[in-house]
Amino acid sequence: MPLRLVIENASPEEMARGIAAAEAVFKTSDVDPWDAANGMFAVEGWDIKGFPEDAEPSDDEKAAAAVWTRAERAACEACCAGWPEDKVVRHKALGIGPTEPKAKTANPATWPERKLLHPKVIERLETATGPDRQLDIDICYVMGWVNEPGTPEEAAELGLPYLTGNSAEVVEITQKSLQGWKIEIDQDPCDARIMEPEHDEDDDDMSVAAWRCSDGRLHMEKPPANTAIALTLAAMRLQADSFLEQAW
Repeated sequence: MPLRLVIENASPEEMARGIAAAEAVFKTSDVDPWDAANGMFAVEGWDIKGFPEDAEPSDDEKAAAAVWTRAERAACEACCAGWPEDKVVRHKALGIGPTEPKAKTANPATWPERKLLHPKVIERLETATGPDRQLDIDICYVMGWVNEPGTPEEAAELGLPYLTGNSAEVVEITQKSLQGWKIEIDQDPCDARIMEPEHDEDDDDMSVAAWRCSDGRLHMEKPPANTAIALTLAAMRLQADSFLEQAW
């Protein structure tokens, strides 16, 4: 399970730097992060109970907890390097589990509004009748690619991708963001599928379609208006879980 670092106002690059520093500590110490986290949990639980003799963690748990403490310190120092002293986070920042979605970390300040707009954008894609530059820039805003809502004219000025009109451009973006995933596009009627690479049998299959699911169910009555909309719609459906509270 991946490491997670939560430090307010840190950039994605700073967060990645912090995670790398923590991983280096675990690797050097030859301690699995999960074992270290469990050791820390045992030690903190013992502290909360008032250090009773009959609940004292084992020596292995104490040693693992010490590694966790070093890893967290290294992560915070690496992430906050160069920050003003009063802004530096020093503890309670490292965890284990899914990382926060890129859509959130791309622009945390606008996240609450963008999270609410995501399902509305999907509805608009489902009913779009053709290329729509307003919809293009609204998608870019929801994904955190631009810092504020804009107009079709601003979409042109900023050179934003034609997410509802240029299928080749959408394919390129999707392939870069989902390396290893397979993309299938139907021309008549228009549809698109994004299929997950091989995964464990116990894990859910994350593959998604724009219109017709693999079991024959339909997301909507009519297929998408064109292939660009179809693939963009499939990609936005795939992102849906990232916009839910429980995703992070």
